[in-house]
Amino acid sequence: MVHRGPDDSGYYLADDHDRQIGLAHRRLSIIDLSPRGRQPMATTDGKLRIVYNGEVFNYRELRDELETRHGVHFESHTDTEVILYGVRVWGLDVCLRRLRGMYAFALYDAEDRSLTLVRDPLGVKPLYYYQDDGSFVFASEIKAILTVPWVARRLDEAAMFHYLTFANSPAPQTLFDGIFKLEAATVLRLEANGRTRQTRYWDARRFTPTRETGDEQEYIDEIRRLLRQSVKRRMVSDVPFGVFLSGGVDSSLNVALMAEQMSRPVETFSIGIQDDPLNEFEQARVIAQKFGTRHHEIEIDSTAFIDFLPRMAWLQDEPLADPVCVPIYYVSKLAREAGVPVIQVGEGSDEIFAGYEVFHLFDGWRNRLYNAFRSLPSALRSLPHRVLAGKLAPQWTDLLRRARFRQPFFIGNAVAFWDSEKSSLLSAPAGVAASSQVIEDIVASFPRTEHLWEITNIELRNRLPELLLMRVDKMSMANSIETRVPFLDEDLVEFALQIPARLKYRKGVAKYILKKAAEGILPDEIIYRRKRGFCGSATNMLSVRLHAFAKEVVLGSPLIRERFNREYIETLFARAESQARFNNFKIWNLMNLALWHEHWFQQPPRVRPT
Repeated sequence: MVHRGPDDSGYYLADDHDRQIGLAHRRLSIIDLSPRGRQPMATTDGKLRIVYNGEVFNYRELRDELETRHGVHFESHTDTEVILYGVRVWGLDVCLRRLRGMYAFALYDAEDRSLTLVRDPLGVKPLYYYQDDGSFVFASEIKAILTVPWVARRLDEAAMFHYLTFANSPAPQTLFDGIFKLEAATVLRLEANGRTRQTRYWDARRFTPTRETGDEQEYIDEIRRLLRQSVKRRMVSDVPFGVFLSGGVDSSLNVALMAEQMSRPVETFSIGIQDDPLNEFEQARVIAQKFGTRHHEIEIDSTAFIDFLPRMAWLQDEPLADPVCVPIYYVSKLAREAGVPVIQVGEGSDEIFAGYEVFHLFDGWRNRLYNAFRSLPSALRSLPHRVLAGKLAPQWTDLLRRARFRQPFFIGNAVAFWDSEKSSLLSAPAGVAASSQVIEDIVASFPRTEHLWEITNIELRNRLPELLLMRVDKMSMANSIETRVPFLDEDLVEFALQIPARLKYRKGVAKYILKKAAEGILPDEIIYRRKRGFCGSATNMLSVRLHAFAKEVVLGSPLIRERFNREYIETLFARAESQARFNNFKIWNLMNLALWHEHWFQQPPRVRPT
């Protein structure tokens, strides 16, 4: 995993008789660039060791307290060592409550020979593992686990079934059978005898909307305070840092609040797609000029997409069916070439402040009507589905089926193939529970509260960590870039979850309270312009050339040939020529899957990654 850590490396092998534990690490040097920051790192007595990926942004305050109140003597100036002694002095539970950051780490305790894995509260950093009767293997990327000789490559049929709907495999599954990803906000403890236990140490469900009316200005003031605090925390670095700037409200706020606290220009990076009328260069330049940034731009075309896609399959580990992976890769490459290895990004804002229009389509009277229908007797609920199944558009057929079985109204912000479509898509649909069951299992544990809060929590458990944050991590780290996410600071997220729905969507304005907080900081034309995704979507990214490339890859794939209905897929490609909006995302989903399978299961693959 040299791309994740090009600056240094280290390993530790236990010197006991059976060499039970081995730890290895690649380092991307961000804080304390000296050899003292090398990992694995141990306490002075050697009884506690850590390998760690990420950053703790409040480590200086924690370090000061450990030094002055507890007499800890530090050998380095790293946040890594702060975690080690924070766990030693306070215990793991208290230490995790006090950390503010993004991280995936493993602690080995030589006294009881236990191993503890931790993934951060929002899932900014990935962590995978494999376990059998005699071994336990873990890594930041699946490809590292696959180098272990006894780990077999097998397709997980259930994970593939759910991937076709969500564009990612919901945790803890991956598309590799037997390899799992640790869920966000989770601790996995492995005892010396091989027994494992998982617990959640942070839970968004604890933070429910307040029923008090409250003053709108108080919410605005607190959002501004928490955002400034979060951006300042993420400026802790011993190397240059900057911002990915799209010109939208989220990335522009990152620039504005960073510029407030800097005496030199902010480094900003933007990307566009050639001949795309929706390029956001103009809006990004407005912000760059207003805040006097040192601005960098890059434009990519279809050739750049096609050249990169086979390598993308290797970098992703498992398919992430989001075309935004491509521009993130190239804008990360631009930042690295400019000598800026730390970048702030805007992910998470739309989830915690309800910035997607679809959130509001699934809220309000539509949800009340759906819940009223779900409360009817079974015979009445079943009748519309039995009569109309297959006669309506797939999303409506699926909605009637979910209502029939009292499953959730909302299952995700971006659905590729509805469960009702997969009976036609797959030549022999596996005996797997409907993908909507994944969401029902999540919702079952929610307290009764606002439906918009429920939607937010569904996104925080699946799409945000396992697709949106995963795509940023994989594509930025491919270029040895560390991305930081100010909108996912725990203090800000906990406050945002408690804001009433009426302040998140008001007078037809999505993300209302955040936009009010941005007034006076950003120009109104930036705050209130129509929202669009980063570089658009599959609708505009699948050019004529890419469409032809995707068709060749998908229809030529042995996986597609063996498990999918070719006639249905050919119809899908034909429909996309006149109805790109709804069909290109499905095509991208299948192409990503086919490229992944080709790389990991066919030999030789189309292109070997450099």
